This record gives sequence, C-alpha cells and structure tokens, in this order.
Amino acid sequence: MTSDDRPTVRPMVDPLDDLVLAVRGDGTDYELPPVVTLDQASDVLGLDRAEGLRMAEAGTYPIKVISVGSEGYRVGTAPLIRAAGLSAVREALRVEG
Repeated sequence: MTSDDRPTVRPMVDPLDDLVLAVRGDGTDYELPPVVTLDQASDVLGLDRAEGLRMAEAGTYPIKVISVGSEGYRVGTAPLIRAAGLSAVREALRVEG
C-alpha cells in the first residue's frame, strides 16, 4: 500500500482564513477544498456528469453527497480521496505540491 492509498487528511485554516483540508500523501503536502462539486467528483470517479446527477438524485451515488439547495450537490473531498486515491483527486483539481 502506498501513501497515496492512505494519505493523512486534517482540517486547517489557510492564511486567508479559508477552511481547507491539509493532505499529506506521496511525501508532499497539499491544501484541498473540504468539498468539491458533484461534476468534479463524477470526473474523478469516471462517471458521466449526467449519470452522476441521476445517481445523486436517486441516492445511489458511490459516495455520500451533500445537497446544497439551489446550488446542487457537493461531495466531501476526504471520502473522494478514499474512494479514488489522492493522485486522481489532485489531478482533477489541478493541485500541485
């Protein structure tokens, strides 16, 4: 098992007072948002965006989704990392160490 499979994730506040997730994996530290959009999560999981939306509405999305009223759905970054791996999430969000 690599550190990409089990990165450490903890909440923190960045210098601009925004809540972020401090993620340590593959020997590098990253700051990621606590949640991502359903479209971003679907991309990471290899789901078509329309299929992801249908699954979220039906309650069958592979990760717990958070309904944010008129803004749609969000997915927690930590569960997404556990499901798809840090490198896939980092690549989808275009975060570099």
